[in-house]
Amino acid sequence: MRDVINCIEKYMEAIENENFIIHWKKLASKLIAGIRGEYEKRSHEPSIVKLIRNIINSIGQFKTEDKKLSITTKSVFIHGNKSKVEFEFHGNKTKRELGDIIFVLSVVYNSKKYFEKITITQFKKSSKASWDLRSDSTKEQLYLLSRFPTFRGADKSLIPKKDYNLPNYSKCLGTHGLLYYPGDFAIISSNLLECILSNRKRLNLEDLLLYYRFVSNYRTYLDDIFDLIYLLYGFRYFRFPFLSLPLLGNSCIAYNSYEFSDKYLRGLIGEMIYARNIPYNRPALLFLQDLLLAIKRKAQKENQKDILEFVYSFFQYAYADGQGREGFDEFDYEGGGIGIVHTTINLGESK
Repeated sequence: MRDVINCIEKYMEAIENENFIIHWKKLASKLIAGIRGEYEKRSHEPSIVKLIRNIINSIGQFKTEDKKLSITTKSVFIHGNKSKVEFEFHGNKTKRELGDIIFVLSVVYNSKKYFEKITITQFKKSSKASWDLRSDSTKEQLYLLSRFPTFRGADKSLIPKKDYNLPNYSKCLGTHGLLYYPGDFAIISSNLLECILSNRKRLNLEDLLLYYRFVSNYRTYLDDIFDLIYLLYGFRYFRFPFLSLPLLGNSCIAYNSYEFSDKYLRGLIGEMIYARNIPYNRPALLFLQDLLLAIKRKAQKENQKDILEFVYSFFQYAYADGQGREGFDEFDYEGGGIGIVHTTINLGESK
C-alpha cells in the first residue's frame, strides 16, 4: 500500500505543476477549436459524426513534460459504420451506438499503471444548449449508458460479439455530452441525467446548476474504499485523509471544455477500471482491452499505421499487478465509428 500512497502524493504534486496546467488549458482549447471549426464550416448545423471526427482531429497528439512530469494525450477515430451494440430495452431487443468518444486516463508511476479511468460518452448537438430526449433512439441510448444492461456487439460492429456485463459503480462509466454553438460542450453522468429528466423531455444547460448540491452529495465506489482504508489503518499511516484530495474522485458534471479538461486530467471524470491494491471495475477494464485488440486487428488487416501506433502506445505500460488481455474469439466486423482519447500522466520514478 505504501507505493500507492507515494503515487497519490506525486499525483498531488503534479496537479500543482505549471506544465500540468498548461496541458489542461491546451486540451480545452483544442476541444473548443474542434467544435467551433466544424460549426463554422457547416453553417451552424454540422452532423454529429463530423463534429466528433473534427474534435478527434483537433486533439491529435501532444505532449507536455519537464524533469518531474510527462503528460501525453493521443486521439484516434475509427472510421466506418457506427459501433452498435444489442441489448434489451423494456423487454424488446434493440440496437444503439455504444457511444461517440471513449475518454481514457492512465496514471503511470515507476513505469507501471497505477490508476486508469474511462467514460463512454454519447454526444448530442444543440443550437439552444439543451438535451432533447423526445425520440425513442435517444431514450434507448440513455438507458444503455445509464444502466449498462447486458450488451454485445451487433452484426458488422467493431464491438466484439460477446456478452458484456459492466458494473457502473461510480455512475459515471456512461456520460452524455452536449455540443452547442458557437463551440463548446458540457458533460453529465448518463445515470444522473436520467434521474434529473424523469418525465421531462428537455433539459437546458442552465438547469444543471439547480442540481449542484445533489451531484455534490454523490458518493463514489472509490470514496467508500478510501473510507474503509482510513478506518482500518488509521490516520497515523497517512499524511492526509483521502476524501479531501482533489483527484481520483468522482464528478458527474462539467459545464464547459475547460472544466471538463481539468476534471478529466485530475481523474475526477469516469469509472475506475484499474487501481493498484484497491478494488476496481475489472469487467470494464477487460471490455476496454477487448475493444483495443479489436481495433488493433482491424488496423493490421487494413495497414492503418497510425491506429496501430495508438494501440501500441496504450499498452506501452503494464498494469502494476500484471492485469492483461491476450485476445478473444474471432468476431465479424465491418468498419467502426468511435473516437478514443487517451491521456497518460507519467509521474516518474520513486526516489
